[in-house]
Amino acid sequence: MESVAARLEARLARDGGSREDWLLLAQSYDFMGRAADAQRARERAEGGSSPVAKAEPAAADAAAPPASESVAQFERRVRASPDDVEAWRALAESYRRQHDSTKARAAFANLVRLKAMDADTWANYADVLASTSGSLRQSAQAIENALRLDAAHPKALWLKASLAHEEHRYADALVVWKQLRAALPADSSDVRVIDANIAEASELAGAGAPSASAQAGGTEVTGTISIDRKLAGRIPAAATLYIYARAVDSPGPPLAVIRQSAGGWPVTFRLDDTLAMIPSRKLSQFERVIVEARISRSGQAAPAPGDLYVASAVLKPSERKKLVLVIDREVG
Repeated sequence: MESVAARLEARLARDGGSREDWLLLAQSYDFMGRAADAQRARERAEGGSSPVAKAEPAAADAAAPPASESVAQFERRVRASPDDVEAWRALAESYRRQHDSTKARAAFANLVRLKAMDADTWANYADVLASTSGSLRQSAQAIENALRLDAAHPKALWLKASLAHEEHRYADALVVWKQLRAALPADSSDVRVIDANIAEASELAGAGAPSASAQAGGTEVTGTISIDRKLAGRIPAAATLYIYARAVDSPGPPLAVIRQSAGGWPVTFRLDDTLAMIPSRKLSQFERVIVEARISRSGQAAPAPGDLYVASAVLKPSERKKLVLVIDREVG
């Protein structure tokens, strides 16, 4: 999936593409847990000028580090004086802008230690935590800290709405997107993207709360996932659980995907059309599917050696059978 997304983005950046092309790329990045890349693709789909446009309001970004000193000089400063707030702040921003999330995370952690965090810094720290973990769930406290200092902070609101979307809390996401929309000036370059997110959240919030009759007749696959006792001790603390349905007779991206932290066995799940990666490719459109569950050690969607998994037999979603799956295999 990583290589497919990379090739697709390279082609679209070079040759251009339709709105549907960019949305497909965004859905692929969502599945891989790359929230910032997904948002950039969505902005391009809605008419942004660049596929690498910012994933959060431009005004929310902290100022660039002073140009008078290089990263190497700031690194020497913190080695000589570990409590140098200005140097740690400059390093954190420099590493973040260079997409070196591991170093940026360590630099921000030192600012936390020195009690030198403001709303901008907490929001940028939240962004880095999401990049290193592959999920905004790891950023929840940093986001709340930013909003505690500035309740209308644009980037923190953006991240909070994105976290709610990641957790399929679409009604909550809708509330926060509207807060963000109200906090921005009418001529902000981000308004178009936010309006598109509001429309998407409104649609998904409605789809996520179907009527009793819709629940009775809708296509879904439900069940539980547990872990073989022999493998339970091999799950890293930060591992990610992917549960997804694939079409047997139509190769392509999964039809529905759940992504969450691994643990709390057994895990109860429901896959339906509200979890589709691509609006035109839904669970209800296919007669035969396979459900897979995989524990990713790295947090990435692409299978890797050492990941643990299970796959169901071929099933028909229309039969609404409940699955009982036990993860008992390892990716070689």
